[in-house]
Amino acid sequence: MSAPLLTLGDLGARFERRPDSVLDLADDISARFATLGGAHVPAPLGAAARELLARCPDPSALPLWGVPYVVGANIDVAGLPTSAGLPSLDFLPDFDAVLVERLRAAGTLLVGKVPADPLGLDGPSFGSAEAVATGLAAFGIACDRDDIAGRGVVEVRPTPGLISPDGLFGIAPELDNLVIHAVDVACGTAVRKTAGWSGPKEVAASARFARLGLLGDDRSSMARDIAERLGLTTVALDEAPFADATALMEDDIWLSLRLDDVATAFVERPDLFPPRCRRRLSMALDRPARQLVQAQSCLSALRRRIEAAFSDVDLLFVPPPFGSAGFTRACGLAAIVLPDGGALVGAAGDDDRLAAAAATLIVPNQTRSTRPIDILASSPLAHR
Repeated sequence: MSAPLLTLGDLGARFERRPDSVLDLADDISARFATLGGAHVPAPLGAAARELLARCPDPSALPLWGVPYVVGANIDVAGLPTSAGLPSLDFLPDFDAVLVERLRAAGTLLVGKVPADPLGLDGPSFGSAEAVATGLAAFGIACDRDDIAGRGVVEVRPTPGLISPDGLFGIAPELDNLVIHAVDVACGTAVRKTAGWSGPKEVAASARFARLGLLGDDRSSMARDIAERLGLTTVALDEAPFADATALMEDDIWLSLRLDDVATAFVERPDLFPPRCRRRLSMALDRPARQLVQAQSCLSALRRRIEAAFSDVDLLFVPPPFGSAGFTRACGLAAIVLPDGGALVGAAGDDDRLAAAAATLIVPNQTRSTRPIDILASSPLAHR
């Protein structure tokens, strides 16, 4: 299943030498993606590659020409089923999500849909991050509940609002992240800029950070190494508001927002929902409205405390033991989760200089190649 990782540099060099090699790439990936089965939904990749080659034969004309990617099942793609992990609610959309439209215009090729769990009920075993890690895609876009630990990929969490939530099912846009999984920061950044748009307060990548915030006066070797390599002074922060915000975001109280459009269906026909999650959904929807109001009020207070903490630092390092930095979206922050663990978190609009900092910390993966996979001599692809 695994194959050399797909990077923008490798793909660009390959397509520049021979544009029609995008057809081989499409065939190779389609064959492997089809073997996944289960909840994975393949897109007509070969047809898309042929259409791209006919429509725009010059790979340099589009920023992401021929770059293969996957999306989570809850992101609308015309002609492919949309799912939030609840089969009874699956539907076939007539239009693409805004981000899919923008990516297609940039020349990307959709490999297919991978299982997604925007409700947090049953995490996918082979999702967006795994597709990138096994060479099935150069990047993937999904919700922020796909664990990347040990997969050797980065996770880019853009400033909230940079990527449109139009065409996403089963999320609360004010709370949930759309994240980009990629082999490296350069790819994740290119996708962020293509799929999204400029924020209200973009900070130039050349602007330097000066102070690195550490949670609980973290003295780990990883924190010291990051501070040294970035040339930053460290500032110990109270980890309580960050920990409280992370814990609050894991509370099932937010399911009432994520299920707002289907709450009536669940009340009237709970038998249509998977047995494993009926009890959780029922308990979440039965909680008094005042509890949601209290949770929202608590979150607002935590946001103010975290915003105050960022007045003392330029950048925050969240160590692996702390968890997934699940507070970032709800608190309006940008983040990049590093392959070796931990995350760099910046203020809203700091995406570019956050990416520049993260790129200096990541050792390039040595398994890259301009070839997507080894093709057996007996395969008809070997003679193309």
